[in-house]
Amino acid sequence: MKLTGIHHVTAISADAPGNRRFYVETLGMRLVKKTVNQDDTSAYHLFYADG
Repeated sequence: MKLTGIHHVTAISADAPGNRRFYVETLGMRLVKKTVNQDDTSAYHLFYADG
């Protein structure tokens, strides 16, 4: 199977600004949802999509 792209990525991070910079500015993805991680409220659950 040939990989032609990424549909979406989810990430859990305590450093939301740094995480966003990497996925948005470096990889060119867009942040589509940001929630607080229910298991650890000091971290965020971030959802990114391509294009």
